[in-house]
Amino acid sequence: MDDDRLISKKEVLEETGISYGQLYRWKRKGLIPEAWFLRRSTFTGQETFFPRDKILERIQRIKEMKEEHPLDDLADLITHQVSAKLQVAFDKLRDLKWMDDAVIQVFRADADVESPISLNDAFCIGVVSRAKTTGRPEEQDLIHRTLKNAIAKGLLDRLPEESLQLYLLRKRLSGGGISAEISVSVIGDDRILFDPDSEEIERIDLANVLERIRLDLAKAADGIAAEEFNGA
Repeated sequence: MDDDRLISKKEVLEETGISYGQLYRWKRKGLIPEAWFLRRSTFTGQETFFPRDKILERIQRIKEMKEEHPLDDLADLITHQVSAKLQVAFDKLRDLKWMDDAVIQVFRADADVESPISLNDAFCIGVVSRAKTTGRPEEQDLIHRTLKNAIAKGLLDRLPEESLQLYLLRKRLSGGGISAEISVSVIGDDRILFDPDSEEIERIDLANVLERIRLDLAKAADGIAAEEFNGA
């Protein structure tokens, strides 16, 4: 993993306001994966680093949810996969920060807002939302088609164990007095290399998106169940 995508343990504690003890307690509880604790050599000796985006996102999630769930229950919620068949009413997801009305319309322009949305649909919407400021409409559609093809081949089952990124690239071709630009969408790990004529427009951590959506869907589903119970 590129060093500029890592964050030191000291920086994690400073940025998140948690203590050393909390960090390692959450590790023991299974809230933070062992694989995220990366030992690196520095001029002062061995230090611990983390994948920046993943650790900051995870700690923020833990801090938000620990007020509502005991740590042991929270560990189960985070580490166990939410069923791919989980569906919630579409309007319950509209207020989530990763959900964007313009992107929603790309996927479900003709759908009833009360209709359910699957984890696969939510995942595609969440990823495309990450590229809404950098990707053109046709590139967002390209990302969507790339994801659908990858999901059909078992992408979601691979994400918990593999660090996969979705890359949006642009490449300019010229010859015979004609110049054209093509867009390419690629899924691979962070070691993938591209030719020097390809410009990286966007890089999206797919496991990070999937984790956030699963947690948001679970929270939304809990809210629906509570509403149904209170209304019974």
